[in-house]
Amino acid sequence: MTPQRRITISVAMFSMFALAAGLHAQTSSTTKETGKTEVTTEQITGEVVLVDGNILLARMQPSGQYRMFNIQPTQQFMIDGKPKRLADLTPGTFLTATAVTTTQPITVRTTTVTNGTVWYVQGNYVILTIDNGQQREYTVPDSFAFTSEGKPATVKDLRKGMKVSATKIVATPTSEISKEIVITGKGPK
Repeated sequence: MTPQRRITISVAMFSMFALAAGLHAQTSSTTKETGKTEVTTEQITGEVVLVDGNILLARMQPSGQYRMFNIQPTQQFMIDGKPKRLADLTPGTFLTATAVTTTQPITVRTTTVTNGTVWYVQGNYVILTIDNGQQREYTVPDSFAFTSEGKPATVKDLRKGMKVSATKIVATPTSEISKEIVITGKGPK
């Protein structure tokens, strides 16, 4: 094996080792917590005036105002107990649309644990050399809890050379929303 090939293989192996070590320097996990589900129901009623393609023009009840709806081609209507498509509707048909919206609040929590050695600390500013040799800088609040030698430590307790572990939890609130629309009606008389 030539010296240049040996160096190339050594560099490749070192790079793979450094990458693998970096994966252990920081670990993350994600959890989801759900809150109280909120369900709202809305109902509107109108009389079919015109159907053209996917467009439905209706005179709303009780206001008498005209309103245009762009209807999905797959939408079904239950008219006099029978399933119908938009193209089957005729003027004079009274429709009642009931929309049930379900909102599920969710909090996604991402927990990241970082292990490293204090390289520099000044006030609330800390530079850690993490296990893969990279340096990361952080500005932390006074209340942030580190662990050093199995004991809790604050940023004020940190000194250069101390081995520490830090856990960061990020909570991201979001909502999952689903909507179900049922349209029923009575044909013209």
